[in-house]
Amino acid sequence: MEETARLFTPLKTKRVFEEIADQIRELIYSGFFKPGNKLPSERELANQFKAGRMVVREALRTLEHAGLIYMKQGSFGGAFIKESDSAVITRSISDMIRIGNVTLEELTETRLGIEMVILESVIHRINQEDLEALRRNVEEAEKEIANGNRPLETNLNFHLLLARASKNTLFEMIIKSIMNVTTSFLVRINPGTDHLCQVLSYHKKIYQALLKGDFQGAERIMKEHLLEANKRVSALAKEQTL
Repeated sequence: MEETARLFTPLKTKRVFEEIADQIRELIYSGFFKPGNKLPSERELANQFKAGRMVVREALRTLEHAGLIYMKQGSFGGAFIKESDSAVITRSISDMIRIGNVTLEELTETRLGIEMVILESVIHRINQEDLEALRRNVEEAEKEIANGNRPLETNLNFHLLLARASKNTLFEMIIKSIMNVTTSFLVRINPGTDHLCQVLSYHKKIYQALLKGDFQGAERIMKEHLLEANKRVSALAKEQTL
């Protein structure tokens, strides 16, 4: 570990473990430490930071909770850099949205802005495999309704598939987070089958427009879909508070 011997700066602040975590985090972000790399031992880190091993342990625990490293026990154990995990980012965004007490109107406005941008990317990047995935999603929702089930999750997955078709990982992460919050709203409001059937009808129209290459039509239908869904869900929410 000689190459890491002078990477870290001794600390003089009160919350030392946070600064240790920040220095290690920056080295991960910069690519110096790559997935699978092992960090210096607790003792080596303590020596380099001129800090106690308990403080170093707390810093490593912070990085582990953030999903940046994982701990391995045994003679070949230690702290290792974790592969990037989109679920960690998605969960963080979802938590931030929930903690902020987001309203249904704010959620719809956010979805509308982001999904319209996503559709612009989809227009240039969607392929046959993406179209097949959307077709299967629509057919699955139709079968669920025919069998007397409520395709809530399947309908929401349609938007995830669209985000995936953009070939932009960050779009997919953001939409997944927004869908998590949307699910919380819908589960609480519990919309009926008629609402879910209308959602499916819009999804079929969007799919058909994309299939035909009518991208302006797809954007127009998406906007109409989200505004109409917001109106219906808002009405349901008001009915339940009366």
